[in-house]
Amino acid sequence: KTIVCIDDSPVILNALQRFIDQEKFKVTVVGDPVQAVPIIFHLKPDLILLDISMPKINGYKLCSLLRVSEHGKQTPIVMVTGNTGLIDKARAKIVGATDYLTKPFTKQGLMQIIEKYLD
Repeated sequence: KTIVCIDDSPVILNALQRFIDQEKFKVTVVGDPVQAVPIIFHLKPDLILLDISMPKINGYKLCSLLRVSEHGKQTPIVMVTGNTGLIDKARAKIVGATDYLTKPFTKQGLMQIIEKYLD
């Protein structure tokens, strides 16, 4: 199974790579949200982990763009963010996010959400 992680923070991308079981999943990290779309179209991942607060294009906009594309319609998209408010969660649902994972996250919390959609 393939997972694409999109976040502008190298620290978060590093944590995602360390936490996700590399023997079970193929992980691709993307630090620039603008570069994410062609990578997603090429890889056709089984799951997308997407940060909300990023420069140039935020996670809400990227999620809504993916949802109207053929490649992103059915793919589970989990928003990974430090935003914990109800408005943020509601907005994530509106743009088509499948789920929501709050930073800081634990390895156990991350793996639970991944296995929820990839088992």
